[in-house]
Amino acid sequence: MRLIKTAAVLLLCIIVMQYLHELGHALVSKALGYDVSMSINKVASSGQSGPVPLWHSQLIALGGPAATICIAVLAFLGRRRLGDWALIIVFNAMIMRMIAAAVSFSHPNDEAWVSSSLNLGTWTLPLLVCAFLAGLFGIVLKEVRPRWQWFIAMWAGVSIGYSAVVLAEKSFPQFAF
Repeated sequence: MRLIKTAAVLLLCIIVMQYLHELGHALVSKALGYDVSMSINKVASSGQSGPVPLWHSQLIALGGPAATICIAVLAFLGRRRLGDWALIIVFNAMIMRMIAAAVSFSHPNDEAWVSSSLNLGTWTLPLLVCAFLAGLFGIVLKEVRPRWQWFIAMWAGVSIGYSAVVLAEKSFPQFAF
């Protein structure tokens, strides 16, 4: 039963963190003066005439990963109070950015696109973000020392959760502001 509960907590975490990640993009976009529509897996900005300045696009692209990193850092700093939740939150942040980096082989994710547009090489920012989050996860993992069942629950949760985010995107609420 604990295995199912842990996987369910991760599923909830995936959904909430996906929305918060996209909200990071949306808030930057709104701060730059754009109208925003947002789903669980993407943000569309509109409302200004003419081409969007490159630096606007870069800031908007970085808004999501910045939100994800902030959530992971807050969970890491509050890990004594959060207990197992901290491990799940930091794990999810790491996995979220690792999956996004893997997708970059065919379609550059937020960090990969910004890294490339800044002439840093496609993989510089994705690797830095993933390494930072993996470092946080490693520290929390050493402290919590979950049993092997936890890893099975994480595998199940990630498989179901991210499949749902991608395949059932239209079923989740969308927002415009």
